[in-house]
Amino acid sequence: MPNSLVILQAITEACVKDWDDVEEYGAESSDIANALDEAWTEAILTAELTAEEEIDLQGMLEAWQDEWDCDFTMSLKALRQGLDDPLIQQVLQGNITGQEIGANDPPKCAKNLALIRLQILDRQERYQEYLYLAQAENCSQQYLTMLSRLGRVEEAVEAAATQMNSAEDAFALAQSLQAQEAQAEALKIAQTGLNLSGNCLYKLAIWTSELAVELGENEVALNSRMRVFQIKPSFADYLLVKEFAGNSWSTVKANLLATLRSDRSWGVSEAQVDIFLYEGLIEDAIAVADGLSGYESALIHRVMGAAIAHRPDWTIANACRLAESIMDRGKSEDYDRAIKWLEKARAAYLQMGQNLQWCAYRSQLMQVHNRKRKLMGMLKSPDLD
Repeated sequence: MPNSLVILQAITEACVKDWDDVEEYGAESSDIANALDEAWTEAILTAELTAEEEIDLQGMLEAWQDEWDCDFTMSLKALRQGLDDPLIQQVLQGNITGQEIGANDPPKCAKNLALIRLQILDRQERYQEYLYLAQAENCSQQYLTMLSRLGRVEEAVEAAATQMNSAEDAFALAQSLQAQEAQAEALKIAQTGLNLSGNCLYKLAIWTSELAVELGENEVALNSRMRVFQIKPSFADYLLVKEFAGNSWSTVKANLLATLRSDRSWGVSEAQVDIFLYEGLIEDAIAVADGLSGYESALIHRVMGAAIAHRPDWTIANACRLAESIMDRGKSEDYDRAIKWLEKARAAYLQMGQNLQWCAYRSQLMQVHNRKRKLMGMLKSPDLD
């Protein structure tokens, strides 16, 4: 048996035998088993095994599956089929196209097995066979990028029109085309990719904008940068769009602000506060702050600081509410946070010319919390006079 298989056998046997001890440290058996399944698959497909070795190996893989309660479906499939299977040979010769070899296999297994076969063909520089197999297995990204790597740029772009299914496909092909110095084609593919679904749209939009700048395609750069902002708003990207927009900034700004106002995604609050305060849109910033929890106090403090001159009544109501909730809990380690809220309330009272009302409110707090010695000392601070 080849050395690679002997080593894999030793590793797998150790995992199966000692897994109960390893599992205590938080390791996931499925992660290790999947990695071993992939390693076994590649080793099997590149090894020259005798019929006897194949039988022995099949027995070991099946026994490990049962004992470890794991899944070696892919490596067992590779063992039964190999690269010499008549159907695969027909595919590699280009006689069968558009047919998934692993049509009856679990989808993940079929896809991963196809990718491993493609990796092997790539290493062996069997590029035409690689293309035939990629087509048969519907591996669009691998098919398109290989065409590009082979310098068949026009063919790759033409095929992309019907075979590019995701933003990931587009990003991979665009980067490959750029490596082939087909910059214009790369930009076109990247733009198309921004209209497809996928998990890389943010990175793709940034990449597209940067390439457009290099090529002097200012409108594409602007549209791509706007797409970046729409996907994941940030103050930095807002300023970049402003820089790109030039004379059209007023129209573009209106669109970005409309996007920002309607965005309810997690983590967008900081960008909303940053941008609304930058534009002097205090009411919009207040609307954001009203939806924040005490855990986002830094943002609320910023909005209150800006709102004191514009909406002191809102600042008083919310700062007092937050301060009282902390004082009522009676946890002395949090009193400094309550005092910071009260400082905001005091500033707003003074902004309204209501110093007497502030003094009355402060006195009321001291009466309510008179037994909290630490808090009483803080309420008597000159900063609250």
